[in-house]
Amino acid sequence: MLKNKNHSLIWTSIGFAASFIVIFLIAFLFYILGTDRIQELDIRIQELLFPSETSSYYALLPLMRVITSFGSFHYSLMVALAFACYYIIYRSRYLEGSIVLLSFLGMWGINALSKYIVRRERPDLDFLISVSGYSFPSGHAMVAAGFYGSLLLIAVYSLKQKKGDPMLLTMIGITVIFLLGFSRIYLGVHYPSDVLTGFTSGGVWVLCINKVFRTEFALSPSMKH
Repeated sequence: MLKNKNHSLIWTSIGFAASFIVIFLIAFLFYILGTDRIQELDIRIQELLFPSETSSYYALLPLMRVITSFGSFHYSLMVALAFACYYIIYRSRYLEGSIVLLSFLGMWGINALSKYIVRRERPDLDFLISVSGYSFPSGHAMVAAGFYGSLLLIAVYSLKQKKGDPMLLTMIGITVIFLLGFSRIYLGVHYPSDVLTGFTSGGVWVLCINKVFRTEFALSPSMKH
């Protein structure tokens, strides 16, 4: 049991560090490639995806606003508390409950610190929703990949233990995560590179958490029911 706890602590610590470091590795890569070149590419992509009132896909605006709300701090906080209470209080599954809370706190905390350090301004567009703060990396994309990705990971492992096929669940989860990040570009509040970086940072966290669950589900009989 102590060995499992140490293993979990090591990989969550690595996950936090890697999630933070990868943001600045990407920022450094952008610097090497040329920030002006990256900015130009961002703008070109936005010209294709950001809708005007005459665009055929402007009708997607209400849907995109709903999707993007799932990545807000207040909504994701409610989801985190609900799942943490479910796992810790109702199911006595402390690992899953702890990972849910760590994923929420980690993604928002790392994002806030990264934005404060980088201080990239948001796109020069007429945003289709109200936003504030800096742009890089996208907090919604980080929360989508890192927080909701962790919830998806828990669900996939649970389904596997019940001998179910997680393929459909995985496809749906990944699609929702992608759409949440895409909505930030569609609404004009983030550059594509902001979203890409957020996805990468959150994805690195999930890869590290996968190390925790792969060991725990394999070794702990109580995790199989």
